Amino acid sequence: MKKILLAFTLILGYSNMYSQCTPDPQYQDSSYAIWPDTIQNLPSVLQGQSYNTTLTVKTPATLLEANGGDSSILYIDTFGISTFVGGWPVDSMELVQVNGLPNGLNLNCESLLNMSSCMLPGDILTCAYVDGTTNDPIGIYPIELLVNVYTHGSILIFPVSTDLYSALGSYESITGYNIVISNTSSYEVFNSNKFTLLQNVPNPSNGNTIIKFNTPNTENISFNITNMFGKIIYSKEIESISGLNTININEKLSSGIYTYSIKNDEKMLSKRMVISK
Repeated sequence: MKKILLAFTLILGYSNMYSQCTPDPQYQDSSYAIWPDTIQNLPSVLQGQSYNTTLTVKTPATLLEANGGDSSILYIDTFGISTFVGGWPVDSMELVQVNGLPNGLNLNCESLLNMSSCMLPGDILTCAYVDGTTNDPIGIYPIELLVNVYTHGSILIFPVSTDLYSALGSYESITGYNIVISNTSSYEVFNSNKFTLLQNVPNPSNGNTIIKFNTPNTENISFNITNMFGKIIYSKEIESISGLNTININEKLSSGIYTYSIKNDEKMLSKRMVISK
């Protein structure tokens, strides 16, 4: 069960007695999924402004569906007999923990089985909603969800009820969704699905400046500064994180115009900066 339920990815949060969202009925007969997906991702958040977005979720009926149709790891070996458990039902799913959520934003579940926790039955169409107001710094905030899945079945003649944590000793870690915080002047700059280089700040500078770039993946980045004759005068290899990355420059550069660039396996991006002393 190593891929347990992308569909549960944003069935989030804190108990709420009142309905705050309505699932899109066109997905009633779909297999497990969540809309929008991780490619489209979530709408951006504007600093200091009220935010609300709805997600439609179809939970899986069986462990095989929850595992994306991959049956290779859905076997349990007991007493020398291998038992396929992919047909076992998904009784319920529980969001155990949310990491990375900006301050002031709440992520909430609908259709709770247990009002004291975020727990949903399998094989239902439901929704989740993200709302609130945040004044956290501009940037991209990757979200990690820890999820537990409950199921039951029979091994030989013995009934078994279990969950992901009991079976494997760990929860499922779900990643891929981001919350992007922008303001009105940087709204178009931050796109969590693009490799982007921002203008250094301040510019002009005396050699002490900050350069930021965004990358959707964790990857190796080559960073260079070249002078007006194309000679590399500063070079650094960076192991980036998914989201917004910061490079602090504190170099004794002569006054003039320089080009700084970042390069991954697919493309190189460049901008100019001015050193004035």
